[in-house]
Amino acid sequence: MAMLFLATLLAAGADLTAFQPSPAAIRASVDAPEQRQALRQFSTCLAEARPRWARELLARPYLSQDQAYDASEALSGGDRCLREDEVELVFRTSSMVGGLAEHFVRGEIGRVDFTRLTRTLATVEPRNVSEDFALCMAAANPGAARDLALSEFGSDAEVAAATQLGRYVERCTASNENLTVDLQSLRALTSIALYRSITAMEAARN
Repeated sequence: MAMLFLATLLAAGADLTAFQPSPAAIRASVDAPEQRQALRQFSTCLAEARPRWARELLARPYLSQDQAYDASEALSGGDRCLREDEVELVFRTSSMVGGLAEHFVRGEIGRVDFTRLTRTLATVEPRNVSEDFALCMAAANPGAARDLALSEFGSDAEVAAATQLGRYVERCTASNENLTVDLQSLRALTSIALYRSITAMEAARN
């Protein structure tokens, strides 16, 4: 039987304000690669089984209370996405939302003009302070943002992309803030930023 651990982050700025100062810009992931992979498989299954629900959830401001409430419905869809052979599934709202965004980014980023996507990252309107931070980081180095969202968990490519993005943490925070971000949260933020920009480009075409 699957063991489900609920570690839902509800506040809009939870991914940013919970970290203590650290000499390193990017900390290690909270969860193990295997746990992150299990949650990504769960998120992918949900996105494929309930694409409208997934899109509506992603339309909410990142980690807002409304988004957290919608995310809680992930376990009540009757879509058999929670597999019994999973040893452990750590459910974090940030990682699940990031996983949904990553699913759509993976499917769509190859079909968009990357130069235009780069410009959109710098101009799309954020919906809260977390998205403002996410878009700033992704716009600072769109190639690294893309590489991070498309990398495998625990891979050298993931660490390399996160390290490149880590150089912009100070630039993207207020002068009175001293923040560090773990790799897992940075990946979710990056995926949201890319998803926001891709959907903005698609909306502009229609």
